[in-house]
Amino acid sequence: MIHLINGRGQLGEELKKILGDVKTRTEVCVYHTWNVQDKSEEAQHEEYKKFQIFVDAHSATKIMFVSTKSQRETWYTHYKQLAEAYVILYCKNAIIMRLPTIAGKGVVEKFESGDAEPYGEMELITIHRAAREVINLCDYTGPRKSFDIAGETISAELVYNLVRRKQNV
Repeated sequence: MIHLINGRGQLGEELKKILGDVKTRTEVCVYHTWNVQDKSEEAQHEEYKKFQIFVDAHSATKIMFVSTKSQRETWYTHYKQLAEAYVILYCKNAIIMRLPTIAGKGVVEKFESGDAEPYGEMELITIHRAAREVINLCDYTGPRKSFDIAGETISAELVYNLVRRKQNV
């Protein structure tokens, strides 16, 4: 059985749509909720504390922590990486899944509104594929603890131009 912790956000909504069809061999808690809007140190530290409390209360259960592949210098990335270390240390059956940027909300939405400028390359994944990757790893029982899920790499400028062109049509 898969327990979706919180279930909010675009990934949570997509997982809820497909979880009814899924059968797993083991019980797993999928923790994917994190504050992506407020990247201040205070907000991110608060998310980390909530995660620690969750891990401490569920350490006997298999926990899959959905993290990020982002290497940006933000408190969001900092505390996500600390959370990865924490769950591996304190949960025997932990799995870390690092996802690239999900095409939809976040930076793509900021491109649409003009609140972000393109820079470099982006690695994108669709929301449906991200949810499928989460489900595919639920029955994993090997010794490996972390998995980086590959997306499609594309220039940020191309994504920006595609999103902005859609508005001007």
